[in-house]
Amino acid sequence: MRRRSGLWGAVLALALASTGCEEPTPPLQPLDPEFVRTMQPVIQESLAATLNSRASLPKHYGEHPGWELRYFCDVRIIEVTPMPAKGVSSVGVLAHCTTFERVGMELVEAFGQVGQWLIELDGPRVRASEEYPDGPEPEAWKKRWSKQAREEVYRLIGTKWADPAVAARRHFGLPADAPLR
Repeated sequence: MRRRSGLWGAVLALALASTGCEEPTPPLQPLDPEFVRTMQPVIQESLAATLNSRASLPKHYGEHPGWELRYFCDVRIIEVTPMPAKGVSSVGVLAHCTTFERVGMELVEAFGQVGQWLIELDGPRVRASEEYPDGPEPEAWKKRWSKQAREEVYRLIGTKWADPAVAARRHFGLPADAPLR
């Protein structure tokens, strides 16, 4: 009887292996809280500046006093990978960026997006940023993230983000209770 239970154990192990079961993924390495505290605002400002420089402004921009359109971002740092050969760190982030415009004394939310970015940091300075690529073949992009980081991104996508309207009101010089439409 003992030999049979060993045989069943082997059959069970083989069956589980053939169904694609694998060991659970180990958790992400914890991030240094000081790094997150100091670099999160730097990365947020850099992404907003990158997106603002890409944004196409209306044909008559500047002809409408009091009108301005800008991106505001909230960033979650997911993973930091030192790249000693390049002298930089690759930082994988999930960013929620929203555009607002000021129309007179009102704040108007235009549109927003949540997306993955890879940021190259050279010390405390953003050297480069790369957005998740459009198109059907993001495999090369995915390989630059650990499996744990990709799982964390999918977990965080639908979570609550900081309210960007607060920063937008401050930027536009509007009162904290300025109407939002």
